[in-house]
Amino acid sequence: QLPIGCQHAIKLLACIGSKCDDSILISFMCQGRGVEGKLNMTAGKNDTENNAQFSILDYAIDEGLLKREGSTYMFAHDRIQHAAYSLIPESDQGRMHRHIGRLILEHTQDEMLDHVLFVVVDQLNRGQKFITKEKDRMELATLNLKAGEKAMSLAAF
Repeated sequence: QLPIGCQHAIKLLACIGSKCDDSILISFMCQGRGVEGKLNMTAGKNDTENNAQFSILDYAIDEGLLKREGSTYMFAHDRIQHAAYSLIPESDQGRMHRHIGRLILEHTQDEMLDHVLFVVVDQLNRGQKFITKEKDRMELATLNLKAGEKAMSLAAF
């Protein structure tokens, strides 16, 4: 049995996908309390403290559920990621995606947005039915346009 904080962290990671760089994880895991209230992490810490915060994931690494290569955390197998994601009630999945997308967006400096644009847009799109304010829906449309333009510029013809 993994600690509750580790279980929650794995669910958050499963929302992102099979792997995630710790620079993105820090954006939403440090504010993870806002999603389900189970992580004991706070934003605004230095790199040493942030690395210590990720020690909660060491339990999952020790159990063979996750691997870490450099600054990237990944599930050891795609079935583990799917199993972790399935632990989130369907009624909460969209809200979690929306919340993760908002946290990443809010904690990313404007000049770094291009590096996390696809992740943010994916998360917000997966939670779009919970985006009710017109302003937020317009912001999502703008982000989708930016992501589309970026994808087109990256495509090799």
